[in-house]
Amino acid sequence: MHKGIATVSLSGLLADKLAAVAAAGFDGIELFDNDLVASPLSPREVARRCADLGLSIDLFQPVRDLEGVAPDRFDAVLHRVRTKLAVMGELGVTTFLACSNVGSDAIDDPDLSAEQLHRVGELAAEHGVTLAFEALAWGRHIDRVGAAWDVVRRADHPAVSLAVDTFHLLARGDDGSALDGIPGDRIGFLQVADAPLLDMNVLEWSRHFRCFPGQGTLDVTGVVAAVLRAGYRGPLSLEVFSDAVREADPADTARDAMRSLIFLEDRLAPLVDGPLAAAPPPAPSADAAFVEVSATPGVPALLGSLGFTVAGHHRSKPVTWWRNGGAQVVVNETPQTTGATSHAPTTHALGLAAPPVDAVAARAKALLWPAVDRTRGTGEALLPGITSPSGLHMFVSAEAGAADDWHGDFVEADPAEDAGWLGLDHVVVAVPAERFDQEIAFFRTLFDLTPGGVEEFIEPHGRLRSRALRPPVGDLRVVLNVEDVRPGHPRRSGITQLAFAVADVAAQVRALRSRGVPLMPVPDNYYVDLDARFALDPALLAELREHQLLYDRVGDGELLQAFTLPLETGFHVELLERRGGYAGYGAAGTHVRLAAQAG
Repeated sequence: MHKGIATVSLSGLLADKLAAVAAAGFDGIELFDNDLVASPLSPREVARRCADLGLSIDLFQPVRDLEGVAPDRFDAVLHRVRTKLAVMGELGVTTFLACSNVGSDAIDDPDLSAEQLHRVGELAAEHGVTLAFEALAWGRHIDRVGAAWDVVRRADHPAVSLAVDTFHLLARGDDGSALDGIPGDRIGFLQVADAPLLDMNVLEWSRHFRCFPGQGTLDVTGVVAAVLRAGYRGPLSLEVFSDAVREADPADTARDAMRSLIFLEDRLAPLVDGPLAAAPPPAPSADAAFVEVSATPGVPALLGSLGFTVAGHHRSKPVTWWRNGGAQVVVNETPQTTGATSHAPTTHALGLAAPPVDAVAARAKALLWPAVDRTRGTGEALLPGITSPSGLHMFVSAEAGAADDWHGDFVEADPAEDAGWLGLDHVVVAVPAERFDQEIAFFRTLFDLTPGGVEEFIEPHGRLRSRALRPPVGDLRVVLNVEDVRPGHPRRSGITQLAFAVADVAAQVRALRSRGVPLMPVPDNYYVDLDARFALDPALLAELREHQLLYDRVGDGELLQAFTLPLETGFHVELLERRGGYAGYGAAGTHVRLAAQAG
């Protein structure tokens, strides 16, 4: 597909934007009028710059408020259009975008709007160009794609077509079926944007929270598939507005944007006929395998106090494997390097079993996710590493016992007694706010993890936003956190919490206390509130208070939690016991944990 992006979707000056778009491999651009007006480059110079970079100018946008205008003011509209058409002639662009009227004085008369679009179409035809008319989701009278198509149909001019914008269509509650019956040759342009589902003013939602496909929750794929099934074969072009984009380096944004279109094309390939490229499929399952930490001072002693014992040593590298029942930790003892194999410095990494390993690596490459530089000894597991936008390294292993299983790279020690730890339940990763959408896209596009809703928590020094992701099949759970804290208060990064599932959390707490592990104190006020909320059996309430456990219940499911205080490693450890199919993370007690760990 011909891949494009609006210049408004990147930060910086126009010349910088064009260079970034070309470097990311795009075919064309939508030229935003404000970018041109503010540029020292003339329209002809912009056209030459684009040609030198191998970019087409697919759309000039936007020309606003062309319809629903009082008749005595319509001559001024025609003058504005003539002026912009002359600019388009110098740019060499043949399609321009017109948005539905948002003015408070716009006239609610479809026949008048159609008549005025027809007259603009006549002007466009004289200049050999076409108009694509778009329904803004906050348009005064035309705010849905069906209403825009009705006016285009009434205008009855070959130079007047419909523009489809996935955000505007989906924000009004429509889906791909809203395009039923619209011929593909009457769709003049397709703009693509995703967004998280938010309950707020649609204009503010559009201007501040749009994101690239794969980063939000809207059914962008369904709408684009409907447009393609109708017969549209024009550019697939991104138009994204967001605070994060305005602050990001345009080269980074352009790469994220191209990656999102590759992912979208991959999702579309099985849905529509045509030469759409599909990346290798995501792994059919994803399970947590191991956590990697550097051998900073105190790490071996910490692991020992938590009940871990040495399970093996790497065959060729100074790397030690520690195990506590089903919980696995890999410690790299090489200065300035980490990981089960040597790679660029990082404090933490996460290993997961997601076979077939070579297909996951190929999918990461197709989606432009960067690989981790590493060395591999003869006969060692492939174990490809992939770097997330926040800098977290992910290592992909085959399932236990198969070729390319990470365990095979170690000479095992004598097995230790099973201490009741079942394995890694979930990992919490602190992500910079400007990387939140990209981090979600990383796990979603590469490993097919499904993001849950955004949860917000008040903490002593600010606010915490959290979003959990899970695969359709497998036990991997990843929770992404964004910390919005007051100036001067440190922001954490990387893995901040390791949550291990255990069979009996009270027994594990007793064992940890006997080994001197500092555990998080819980105020007695919490247990008074717990009794008020759940009317717990007095014996259970007493047990929770004795062992300083947090508790939650949803239906028949229960969760019991204990936490260490923050450790020198930069993360804290949670022990949790799930009962009765409890699937959450204890959100009701998060504010208590945040306050206790900040004290």
